[in-house]
Order: sequence, then structure tokens, then C-alpha cells
Amino acid sequence: MWEKLMAKWRRLSKEGKALAIVIALVVVLLLVFSFLPIMKVPYAAEESYLTTETYYVLESYTVDEPHTVLEPYTAIEAYCDQEPCEKYIPIEYSVVSGRGYNYFESDGSSACSVELYIENTDVIGGTFTVEFLVTLQGDLTTTISGSKTIDAGTTGKVIAYYLYAPLKTLYSFSYSVFPPEKPNPTYREEEVISYREVIEYGEVTKSEYVPTELTVLKTRTVTAYKRVSLLDYLISY
Repeated sequence: MWEKLMAKWRRLSKEGKALAIVIALVVVLLLVFSFLPIMKVPYAAEESYLTTETYYVLESYTVDEPHTVLEPYTAIEAYCDQEPCEKYIPIEYSVVSGRGYNYFESDGSSACSVELYIENTDVIGGTFTVEFLVTLQGDLTTTISGSKTIDAGTTGKVIAYYLYAPLKTLYSFSYSVFPPEKPNPTYREEEVISYREVIEYGEVTKSEYVPTELTVLKTRTVTAYKRVSLLDYLISY
């Protein structure tokens, strides 16, 4: 077969041989460009990569928090049959009469005094104190006082003197009586259970979301490139 081809080649003219060589080169070039990977084309590819992501994790913790509770305690409360409820009360008395007068001392000097008659109507005696607000000549006012022990069931006289210079004439007076005190017979004390608010601290469990960073492996689609033959490119792309 090779000898037949060589015989046909010898019979060709120069133009035929040149044409055959050109055709052969063209065929070879076509074959080369058809099967060699010379065309660059894109394609989708999966790529792995590392990234840091933040997650929120629910964590529990304990704290000491104040809270109000009712605490019982023993208290002493006072009771009476009438108000005001006091442990000691004034003894009973009545004012019989009162008067004020101006006079002269033995040496001739002027003076004034006031007196109040008090009846002790109680069953016990004691010392009565009276404060007198006296008005003197020229609308001048001053306070004087006197005391007297008055037995139960008797009447006593409380006297107060004004002996200070300059002496003035007494015009008028008013008074306030401060009687002695006695134990209140209806007063009594009792223990009772009361409650008061107190602040206590207790351990309380709470929770909160805490950010945590983790490194994770992910994939993503990227555009890659590859080379294909001309024939494959013409057929597939």
C-alpha cells in the first residue's frame, strides 16, 4: 500500500505535490486545533473556606438580690379606757378663785402679787405649780410662778410675787395650772406580735445570651476557568 502511494506521489506534477502538501498541512492544523485544549472557558466550582461566626449562647449565673420580707417581732402596746392614753395622768382638782393685788412692803416700797386657790379633789396629794402671765402698767407683761403642796381633799393657795424693779402697778393676770401626776389606773401594757418590713438578700439564678465566636468551614460557588479544545468549545459552548 505504501508503494502504491509512493508511485502515485511520483506521478504528481509539482503543482499537485504542492497542493497535496498544503491540504495535508491544513488537515494537520485542523486536527491540532480541534483536539488541543486551547480555548479558556469559565465554569462554576465549589470552594471551601474558613470564617468566624458569632453565636449567642444562653448562660446561667447567680446574683444576690435584695427583697422585702415581713419579720415578726414582739412589741409592747399600751391600752387605756379613755384617750389620751398616758401612763401618768394629772390628779383631779378645781380652781376655787384667784386674785391679784398691789401693796407696800414694810419699808414703804411698792409690790404686787397674785394668788390662786386650788381644791385638790383627788385621793392623793401633790405639788401644784402655777404660772401667771401678769399685765403691768403701760401694757407691760411678764411671767411669774409659784408652787404649793396640797393634800387630797383640801384647798391650798398658790402665791407668786412680783418684786422686780422697776415696780409697776398690776392691771390683770391669767394663769396656767400644772398639777402633779398619778399613775393611770386604766393604763396597761400588753405584748403583741407585730410585723415589720426588713430587707434580705437571697441568691437568684438568672440567664443571659453571651456572644461566642466559632471558626467554621463553609463552601461557596466561585467562577473558575479551564481550557477545552476548539471542537469541544464549538460543540458545548
